[in-house]
Amino acid sequence: MWQHFQSLHLNHNPPAQSRRRYSVTADILAYQQCSIQYGAFAARRYEPALVVQLFYGTIIHQVLDRAHAHYRGELGVPPGTLPTDADIDNYFTEVENALIARKIRAVQSVREQAKTILKRFNSLEGPVLYPRIIDTECRLQADQGQYILHGNVDVLVTSDISGQGVEIWDYKGAYKPSLIEPDYERYVFQMQVYADLYRRTTGQVPTKAVLYFLNELSGDHMPLVRPVNALLEVNLDPLEVQQALLSFGQTVQHIEGCRATRNWPDPSVAPSKTTCNACDLRWNCAAASSFGRTYPMLYP
Repeated sequence: MWQHFQSLHLNHNPPAQSRRRYSVTADILAYQQCSIQYGAFAARRYEPALVVQLFYGTIIHQVLDRAHAHYRGELGVPPGTLPTDADIDNYFTEVENALIARKIRAVQSVREQAKTILKRFNSLEGPVLYPRIIDTECRLQADQGQYILHGNVDVLVTSDISGQGVEIWDYKGAYKPSLIEPDYERYVFQMQVYADLYRRTTGQVPTKAVLYFLNELSGDHMPLVRPVNALLEVNLDPLEVQQALLSFGQTVQHIEGCRATRNWPDPSVAPSKTTCNACDLRWNCAAASSFGRTYPMLYP
């Protein structure tokens, strides 16, 4: 029987090599923050025991997304209706229940801080900001040849009353870092990459890129006006944007090299204390020790 197949010739087409998708925040910034942590939890997919940071960031973004939808009239209220504190409570509970279903919880103090900040932001910024919002959770991506670059812009905002320009905004559940902190440059880098992603997707250059640090609204008293440190406007000089994209590509190469060798080096710059404090690897981390951070083992 096999003789019948001797004259059969099949063209061999090797399968196309799949390309990875690299996120601005979940990959590039995470690797730059701590390469060891990224290797363990993003590349090797270990499950973290502590998810406080994930809870906080997720609930901030998703509750605000519901608040924006509320104002647009998509949640059973007339368009132009500002959410009340009771509405924020309801949206908070919805998001929290969804997170609990995924086994993502937070201690009571973190819950209360997040809820307080969300209500303050809604009361302080809602009347002026919500009417200017064009879109939320805007997903952008670009083909970089060997990989796909993608990001998620929290809010698109009209620049002026004529609606001619567009600003890109990103919410941060954090305090505004100082100029000398590495996180400052990382946040600037993020918005510069987002600006180019938006340009490549729409053909329009954003007029402004804005970071809003919501933890600046925390404290014992409700601020009557926006705190000075709540906003950071990022320079979108074309040369600096191109340098950010070059840095993105270089970081992708570093990550790919680590994947190939299965070796994740110590971070060259100290991660933020928040990052180390929430990391499951902190008790046996030479990098944390080298930066003067020690975590003695706790026994029952």
